[in-house]
Amino acid sequence: MCFFPFLSMMMIITATESFSFVGGGSKNIHHKRALAAATSTLTKSITSTTATMLSASSSSSSSTQRKTTLDKATDWNLRIVLRGVATEQGKKVDQIFVVKCQFLEEEGYEPPQGVLLQQDGSDQSSFQVQKSRWLLSEDPDDRKDGLWVWGLFKEPLYPFMLLQMETSAIPLSGGGSKNDDSDNEDKEEENKPDSIKPLQLYAQINHKRDSDVGVILEACDLKVRQVETMKADVFGAAKVDVYEEVNVGTLSIQPILK
Repeated sequence: MCFFPFLSMMMIITATESFSFVGGGSKNIHHKRALAAATSTLTKSITSTTATMLSASSSSSSSTQRKTTLDKATDWNLRIVLRGVATEQGKKVDQIFVVKCQFLEEEGYEPPQGVLLQQDGSDQSSFQVQKSRWLLSEDPDDRKDGLWVWGLFKEPLYPFMLLQMETSAIPLSGGGSKNDDSDNEDKEEENKPDSIKPLQLYAQINHKRDSDVGVILEACDLKVRQVETMKADVFGAAKVDVYEEVNVGTLSIQPILK
């Protein structure tokens, strides 16, 4: 790494020794000035070469930085903000949870898909993911023929990740932020253990791939699907279930850099 600056310095020393044998008089003064100019030029060259080599080394180091991926190589923090979710006692509460997880892709599927694996030690006191599923997708509301099917792109450009999470009941310690009017509730009822009912959460996450960073997952809304049974004919003989998505909070996803 330091070979060229060393070589340049040797050139300066050689030049100095050569000029030391020149005789006196005006010629000696002339050679001294020439030596000073040569020394200045070589010093600038050494400085420039060293800076270039250090810059190249820094670029090489940054290029080897690990990219974020959808596999075991990358851990992610999920910040889950729930607003106005129902509890077993009929209350409405707000809660925030942070879950450490990995997105594990199952091989052999197109588009890519897999499961979300919750890591040990992430909010073990409450939020637990029982079942999960994620799928890279085109816009589910505007599906078109993917251009990558025709080989126009090197890598499929799926702009979304569709994520589903099913949770167990979430115990509440000390309640949460209550949204309903509970002034007239009996204090004994308030002190009873309560929990958020099991949830089926859905999220449509903006998904990007950066050549330097890797996978980027943006913040999004969290929703639940409420089912309403409606009559399919005027006589009520046939019925159909209609699903409505209701916003219950937000989801932020950040990689844990190692």
